Formats: sequence, structure tokens, C-alpha cells
Amino acid sequence: MFGSRSASKRSARNVREAGSMGSAPMCEQLEDRLLLSLLGVGDELGLPEVYYDAYGKLDYSAATQSLDVDAAPTDMVLVDGGPIYQIYNLRNFRLNIKVDNNGQVIGGVAGDDLYIEGELRLRNDPQTEALYSGVLLTGEIVAFGYLDAGTYTDIYDYRFTPTGGSLMPFFEGKDIGVDMTSLKDPNSTAPTFDGSFAHDFHGLAQGVVGAIPYFVPPPPPPSSIAGRVFNDANNNGVDDAEAGIAGVSIALSGTDVDLNAVNLSTTTGADGSYLFADLVAGTYTVTETQDINYLDGIDSATDLNAVVGDDVISAITIAAGEDATGYNFGEIVPGSLSGLVFEDFNNDGEINFGEAAIEGATITLTGTDDRGAAVNVTEQTDVDGVYFFVDLRPGTYTITETQPAGYADGQDTLGTAGGIVGDDVFSAIELAVGIDGMNYNFSERAAAGAEVTQGQTATIGFWQNKNGQKLIKALNGGPDATQLGNWLAVTFPNIYSATAGANNLAGMTNAKIALHYRSVFKAKKNAGPKKVDSQVMATVLAVYVTNSTLAGTTAAQYGFLVTEGGLGTATFSIGDAGAAFGVENNTLMTILDMLLATNEQAVNGDLYGLDAILRQLANDVYSSINEAGDI
Repeated sequence: MFGSRSASKRSARNVREAGSMGSAPMCEQLEDRLLLSLLGVGDELGLPEVYYDAYGKLDYSAATQSLDVDAAPTDMVLVDGGPIYQIYNLRNFRLNIKVDNNGQVIGGVAGDDLYIEGELRLRNDPQTEALYSGVLLTGEIVAFGYLDAGTYTDIYDYRFTPTGGSLMPFFEGKDIGVDMTSLKDPNSTAPTFDGSFAHDFHGLAQGVVGAIPYFVPPPPPPSSIAGRVFNDANNNGVDDAEAGIAGVSIALSGTDVDLNAVNLSTTTGADGSYLFADLVAGTYTVTETQDINYLDGIDSATDLNAVVGDDVISAITIAAGEDATGYNFGEIVPGSLSGLVFEDFNNDGEINFGEAAIEGATITLTGTDDRGAAVNVTEQTDVDGVYFFVDLRPGTYTITETQPAGYADGQDTLGTAGGIVGDDVFSAIELAVGIDGMNYNFSERAAAGAEVTQGQTATIGFWQNKNGQKLIKALNGGPDATQLGNWLAVTFPNIYSATAGANNLAGMTNAKIALHYRSVFKAKKNAGPKKVDSQVMATVLAVYVTNSTLAGTTAAQYGFLVTEGGLGTATFSIGDAGAAFGVENNTLMTILDMLLATNEQAVNGDLYGLDAILRQLANDVYSSINEAGDI
């Protein structure tokens, strides 16, 4: 009940002081006698109690907006179970207040709004000495209520702040409640109250005056602040019914209208929503604890006067009863950019078996994110040659590789998020929200080594004799292994893949490759030298077996010089055979680059499309290589 005795002294004092300063009293049209809690006045008032008789007069003047009551106080009870006192002589009960024509109480009048006078003596013993005499109680109006209860009966409730009188000590810590019933005056033709203050009315008045707790204004209706934390997939700051983020910590701080500090916290529900209820009007700040799985997105507020910052919305001013919504925190899923730096032995830009990762390569990410912030981050590739830039905001980025020492620049492959590829750089990468851009790969070539030296190759006869055949069958685990055949098909597709017809070695076992070499060795072509095909294949096999990454050290026991780069990185001058390799005469080339150039000019497995001149030039070079490096 609003008039509870548990009301704070401060609140009571404020009401008393407000009443004495003439602040506007409260008024309510009473709907039922059980609903008079606004005024705190009921049928049973607290002691002490003063009763006034049924012949009192109530008058309202619409012109002067005056509501006046004159009655005679009759009896009084001071304490529970105590004697009943009667009020004698000069007794007077007077009540004067102002009520406008709409029924709103304006306030009191000059002087006392409530005045009770008389002599207080024991009932039926008027000869005893008066307990109190003169002005018994005065007060100032605080609140007023009314009810048209029927044709002949009206009800009024008043609440006053005590201001004086000999009974004042009995009202310490309390207000004065006046409970009044008005009946039709049989001796008057004036109309009774019909619910309207637009005209005059008149009636009899009787009731009781009692002590009630100080008037405490009803608490204002509660307010609330609500919002949502959501996955802003399009990063536009608008909650487009996007997925909510559960379990996010939200704090509320600020000061209410009573200057009380407020500090509350909650977490978002399954749909990402949060609510701070039963709030008092005031000015507040809502702060979000950033979820570690997301990056900060665009935050927003429906209150245009609120100040929106990163994960905080401040200066939220709410009125009593206001349900403020739309204080939202948008979050975005972070993106990433990643790739690989590797030694591309066959320079095809793809990662094939036997091609090693390059650890410790320096990769730099630069650009500008969606908030206009500059980005500049550097990483080194790990043991697997991988680099990974994580927790990226949407933006425009560039990935740059610092060319690793000891390698020649190879092919660079654009990743899944697009962009522009250049030498050791991927630029204009437009990374959208939550996108993982992958496979921005930098391939490197092993640096060219010394010229071909003894032990790096063998003549064509070796590979068709028992030792050469045995070596081929022993590679990578034995006769049934297929790694060699697959490597040949991938590295030199025009000579040894499905497009090469009968020369297709993809998926072929070592045992079958050994037999295939013998058939190549014995074959006779009408164009150019008869052994050019076996010369090329002999060089290819030597490149493979002398590379420890591809074939291990199996070939060492047959007299081959096995190294990490093998014959492939060794160099040789092509002399006057530039046309066979697409370069100038006398160019110093790596053996692998020569073979790749020969592959480019093969047609359906036929070297140089059976062009006799080019085949002759190639034969001269490859035979010289095989003889120069012969074991």
C-alpha cells in the first residue's frame, strides 16, 4: 500500500515540506472504497480519532471553486482501549480547500485548511477539568479523493499535514486523514454531488478524523532498457532478424532521478536479447563485454540523444514507465587470410608430393579495414610453410612475400577471396565479413646449382640393363609403388600423362615403368635421332633418383650423387639448341627447366611433335648431359 508505515522518514519529510510550501496536492476520483490506497485513508483510521456529527454541512461553489465543510466534532479516542472523550463548548470542525471545475484539487486557503476546536472532557462527566481546550488540531491539504456513490450518498477522503493544535503530539510521524460521508440534506433543495464540479452542490457531512502514516507519493511506474546482441552478417548495424549471440555480459550503470547510483549486470539469452526491468527513471549507460568469438560491429540506439561508442551506449535518459528498446550491439564474425610458401620443384604452381614447405618466409599483410584503420602485420611461415592472418575485419588487403634467400621466384597462386596477383604480392583482396580467404600461395624455385657433375646421371644404356631396372623397381618402397609414375605424369603431362596415349605413366607401378623404359629404348622413330626419347627419359629418371626429397637415398648405392636438389638444379649450357628450349643459344639452364621446356613442345606424347630438327637439337643436349654426369 502506498501509505505503508514502512515509508522512509526522508520521503515523509519531503511530503510534509512540499505541502507546507504549497506544492500541488494529489487528487484522484475514487472508484471503490477498497481502492483508496492512493490517499492512504480507509474506514479504520489510526488513533487518535475524532468524530464529527451527521449534521455538518458540505458546500461546493463552482464560481469560487471552494469546497467547504462545517460540522461539530463530537467524540474522541486518544489511545486504544482508553476512555472516550466528549468535545464540549465552542466546538468547531471546519475544512476549506480549493477544487477546480474538473475535480482537480488546487490546494488550500489562507490560514488553516483543517481546523478543529473545542474542550475535551470525559464523556458523561462534563464537570471534570478539560483535558485539552481551544484549538485541538490544524492542518494543510495534501491529497483529496471523491466518489459519487449514488443518488443520495457521496464519499470524500482528505489528507492533511498537521500544522498545530494541542493534539499535535499525537500525530507525530503521521498525517491527518479525514474520512467523510455526505448524505442529501432533507432541508435543502440544492443538488448533491453527481460526479461533476462544474456546478454547485450541497450535502450533509459526517465522518472521522484519524492519524495515518505520512503521505508517501506512489512510486512511479517502472521503466526498462532492452536490446540485443546479434551477428551482423552484412555489417550494416541494423538488426535484420539476424542470429542472436547468447551468453554475452551486459552491464548497466548510471544514476536514477533520486541520485542513487545504479549498477546492474545480466547476460543475453538464447536469442541474444537482454533486459533491465524495474528500473527507476534516470540516466544510464549500457556496456557490453566483447565476445571473444566475434569482432566489434556497429552498435546502435533508438534514442537519438544517446551516445553510441565501441561496446558502450551512454546518456540513455528514460522517463517513468518508459520501456526503452533497441539498444543493440552488432558483432561480426572475423575473417582470415592464409596460404603456403613451398618449393615448387616442377614450377607448376601446385603443391605436388615431394615438394618441401619453406619455413621462416616473411609475409606481410597491409591494407585498410572497414573502419578506415590501417593494417600492417608481419608473420613468418611455420614448419609446414603455412602463414595465417586471423581475426581480420572486413576490408581491402594486400599480402606481400619477402623473397626467401636461396630460392628463385616461382609462380604465385591467387586465393579464394580473389584479388590481383603480381610478383610476390596479392593485392586488392576485398575481404567480406567472416570470409576465410585461403590458398594465397607463393611457390619458389630452388636456386640454380653448379654445372652437371659426375654421378648425377647415367647413360641410356644403364637404365635398360639389370642395375638400372633394379633401381627403378626399388624406388619409394618397391616394384608396386606408384609415386614415380604419378610424379612423371604430373610434372611432364604432355609426355607422360593421359594425353600422351601409350606413354601414359599415371598410376603405373615401378615394375611397369622399368618395362616401359625398355620399350622406349628399343623404339625407332622416323623423325630425327632414334634414341632422343630414351635420352630424355634417362635424364628425367636421373632427376628423380638424385633428389632425396623425391626418392630418398636408394640411388646412392648404385653410384649416384644424391642431394636435396639433385640433378634438377644442376645447370648446363644448351649451346646452339636454343630453339629446342625456347631460349637464346648458349643459355645456361637448369636440367629441370630444360625438361619442362621439352614437355611444353611435346604433342600427344611425341617429343617436339616429331619435328626432326628440334628432336636432333634436343638429342644433342640430353645425350651430352647424360654423358657428362654419368656414374
